[in-house]
Amino acid sequence: MVKIVTGKINSYKTTRMESYYKEHPVGDGFVAIKQMEENLVFGYKLKRLSSGLEIDYVRRNTFDNLEKEVIYQMGPYNFYKEAFDYVNKTVDDFIKNKVSPIYLDEISLLELKNLGFHSVLKRILESDIDLILVIREDLLAQILKKYNITDYEFL
Repeated sequence: MVKIVTGKINSYKTTRMESYYKEHPVGDGFVAIKQMEENLVFGYKLKRLSSGLEIDYVRRNTFDNLEKEVIYQMGPYNFYKEAFDYVNKTVDDFIKNKVSPIYLDEISLLELKNLGFHSVLKRILESDIDLILVIREDLLAQILKKYNITDYEFL
């Protein structure tokens, strides 16, 4: 089963997902924690739900110190390879150990281009492990179609 947290940009989707995990502390996964500088998003940390461990995930290029290897660029944002490597390895461990549900925040434009969490999402869907996703409402139909997600409900 796939459960989906959806909404517009800046509609507290990540907060809702993290709250759901705290209310139902089963499974594991990741949320993207927004980092602000005054009124400007300067980056995101990827936070593992079970441990609270945070790693650098995305940084606005004007704030990037370029010490980390960039794997993707989208608009003004650099995405760090280290974060994707960490998620890939950890999700493989989740699948091997049948951790369920797996939380992923967020499935978006990168995945529609077969980048980002694309391969991770495909592996989870093929494993038949329950999944909880954050998907922006303007991308929802495209993502459901791309990944052939037909059995889902909204949180």
